[in-house]
Amino acid sequence: MDQFYLRWSKINRELLKPVQDLSAKRRTRVYLVGGALRDIILGRDKDNPDFDFCLKSKAIDFARRLAAEMKAGFVVLDCVHGCARVVKKSRGKLITLDFSDFRGKTLELDLLYRDFTINSMAASLEDILSQKSFDETLIDLYGGRKDLVKGLIRRVYAKSFDDDPLRIMRAFSLAAIFGFKIDSATYRQIFLKKKKLSTVSCERIRDELFKILSSPKSLEIVEGLDNYKILELIFPEIKKMKENKKRTLGRLNVWGHTLLTFKNVEALIKSFKRDPQIWDYLNKEISSGRSRAQLLKLAALLHDVGKPATFRIEKGKVQFHGLPTRN
Repeated sequence: MDQFYLRWSKINRELLKPVQDLSAKRRTRVYLVGGALRDIILGRDKDNPDFDFCLKSKAIDFARRLAAEMKAGFVVLDCVHGCARVVKKSRGKLITLDFSDFRGKTLELDLLYRDFTINSMAASLEDILSQKSFDETLIDLYGGRKDLVKGLIRRVYAKSFDDDPLRIMRAFSLAAIFGFKIDSATYRQIFLKKKKLSTVSCERIRDELFKILSSPKSLEIVEGLDNYKILELIFPEIKKMKENKKRTLGRLNVWGHTLLTFKNVEALIKSFKRDPQIWDYLNKEISSGRSRAQLLKLAALLHDVGKPATFRIEKGKVQFHGLPTRN
């Protein structure tokens, strides 16, 4: 039994077994895809693993039946594309299992139409619960395992960002979470397709942004978003901050000061890792999975967005007091 197979034991088999039992009963082959496989290869443990499954068709019906048998919650995520979620409380934690129809006629096409190679791997649930080795189990058609070793975020196919522009933000959030690099061809496509982000809901963009803010190296990612002029698409106020060229604090303009503030806040948060009490306080969830540390970083990023509107020069000095000026 190889070292990778041993990592399967870390997946909660109490949750996977009912899925396989229903799969066998209905004679439907179910595949685990994406995050859980990626984390096994990386040796990464999560309190709530990414249990994403795909099957040829009728995923919503399958998930509804599974939820009934597991006495779990059920919600339809996307009627058009056949996506549903089962929510089960296990050992005091909420675990989600997502099911979706193939994105193409075959598993090969389903994996092709996923966002990045590191998320385009699959394994039959039947094989996962067997004694097969990891190499026998893993279906990796687009080089995901190799890119994981290289630490590379690479799109799977040419129209990836056209099909879902949120993947532009997801490239950066994955880079933040894993400390990976985005490959050059993917970067070029991001630059060309970035304006398509305007078609994505604010809620989806927000969720990826908070993933970036959860990283101890989020400044590097924020600067990357800034260099590609993506940040100002998310927060239009930032463009106005950049346009204000007057130096306000030392040699810095408003935007330069903001980035320096963000850098110092991130460094300050890191410094408290040596103090368990403060570290726990900073990482405690405030609301909807957002921690104090994440919210502090967001506050640092946006703390001066009002300055351009209140900019004036009085007695030869730059001032930002009072109500916004009228153009």
